[in-house]
Amino acid sequence: MKKTYTGIIVIIIALILINYGSSKIFERFDLTKDSRYTVSEETENLLKQAYQPIVIDVFLDGELPGEFRKLKLETGQFLEELAAIHPNLKYDFLNPIEDASPQEIEQITAQLANNGVKGAVATIQEGGKSSNVTIFPYALILYDGKTTAVPLLKTVARATTEERVNSSIQQLEYQFADGLRKASLEKTKTVAFLRDSNSLPDVQMGSFITSINEYYNTRRFGIEFLNTNDTIQPQEVLDVLNKFELVIDPKPTAPYSETKKYLMDQYLMQGGKLLLAVDPIVMENDSLANEERKAYPLPRKLNLDEMLFKYGLRLNNGLVKDMNHAPIALATGQGRNTQYEAFAWPYFPISKSSQDTSATAQFITKNLEDVKFEYTGTIDTLKNGVKKTILLSTSQKTQVMTLPAVVSFNEIGQEINPDFYNKSNLPLAVLAEGSFTSAYKNRVKPVNLKSNIDQGKNSAAIVLIADGDVLKNQVLKGEAQDLGFDIRTGQLYGNKEFLMNTVNYLLDDTGLIKLRNKNIQVPFLDSKKITDEKFKWQFINVVLPLLLVAGFGFVFMWLRKKKYA
Repeated sequence: MKKTYTGIIVIIIALILINYGSSKIFERFDLTKDSRYTVSEETENLLKQAYQPIVIDVFLDGELPGEFRKLKLETGQFLEELAAIHPNLKYDFLNPIEDASPQEIEQITAQLANNGVKGAVATIQEGGKSSNVTIFPYALILYDGKTTAVPLLKTVARATTEERVNSSIQQLEYQFADGLRKASLEKTKTVAFLRDSNSLPDVQMGSFITSINEYYNTRRFGIEFLNTNDTIQPQEVLDVLNKFELVIDPKPTAPYSETKKYLMDQYLMQGGKLLLAVDPIVMENDSLANEERKAYPLPRKLNLDEMLFKYGLRLNNGLVKDMNHAPIALATGQGRNTQYEAFAWPYFPISKSSQDTSATAQFITKNLEDVKFEYTGTIDTLKNGVKKTILLSTSQKTQVMTLPAVVSFNEIGQEINPDFYNKSNLPLAVLAEGSFTSAYKNRVKPVNLKSNIDQGKNSAAIVLIADGDVLKNQVLKGEAQDLGFDIRTGQLYGNKEFLMNTVNYLLDDTGLIKLRNKNIQVPFLDSKKITDEKFKWQFINVVLPLLLVAGFGFVFMWLRKKKYA
């Protein structure tokens, strides 16, 4: 009896110790093949820096199609992981228009739109019938008085709903980490847009500026005015320029002065970062708006060749035609019958990668949608000891037209001869990084500075893009549209994502790119197969278990009866 009591006491003490230990030691194990529930170090750091309570409202509830139920499930499981890290993170799933009248739905929809939440129409298919429902695939993060919208459904060109949801699940961690960053972190870096060389107007790159402004401070800046205003000294301008972590020149069309080149050169020598989206060719769609429907593209003289050559880069002004291209939308019909129709247009190459297999190239371009170029040239890389990474290039079938040349809408509908497309993998966007040699070494300087640097710091970098239109968004009724979205064809290209990856990389903000590149494969049920094999699976899941239990009972009773008969 004494031994029995001793055993019971030992068991009780062991249970108490186990419970106490489990309350102090907490560990979660991710046994999935792709580690989809493992929160990255970057996201953990964001959560640790967020000292205020975090409240997340997810608008995925109520009647949802199967794909969105999967998105809801994955979102809930991911938020559970975040809540396990941050003790003051609370989340809830809700349907904002549940039991609301039509008038209330209109008011709620408008209020959500003001917070960046947009509704979408989804189709529910059950029993061969389909019905449409309005859903809001967003989450709202409330932190320290700020509200940040997090899109949960990623837009993917030419993709099915299942593919879009699968892509969205891949991006879950990035979207929430991105939202947490916007809500909780202060902007510490500044990006300057040069506005002194007849560059793109603000409205034509409003989407790009807005995207950058979500993470960094932005500022308009000019250098060329030095030629007409002697009260401002070049050294003062360079001192201000050196305060910017990144300088972007968006499609300059006026030639650089020697003063501007020299100041930008010295900015680079001191470890600066440059993003140059340069059109080496004078050619726009408007050039074709004449009776002949023809245009004659010419080389654009920007006075940059010598400087870029010193940095190991060269802009070529041969006009690219590519078998892998985006369509152009042209008006057909007249008056009220006018409509836009998409036509194949090889002068709009698209690219989402290059032959460069380096870690840097893959890091920036992985999981990209196609990036659209318009009337672009190409880039040559030259050996000079500076590391070069080709980010984007043409396809295996490319033609380069020597200028002057003729571009005509009469080419539309003509059969493309692949024999003329005998070039391949020509660079369209190149990253050069390392210690650059000054373009003004052993040369007369255009202006006097306190000191001149001939060999730059190792932290300097240039991204050269052979088309300024990569940064340009379309404009509708005076409003900037999303960068990469073609309002006439409905296509969405990866221009914004590519540029933001590039900017993040140049500013050493690589954590966001890592999260964008996360790969998760989510299996979906085949709805057609479910309908066709409905009876079979109902039988397997409902009737077969009952038959097995009944059979087991019958055998058990028969054996028992035989044993005791």
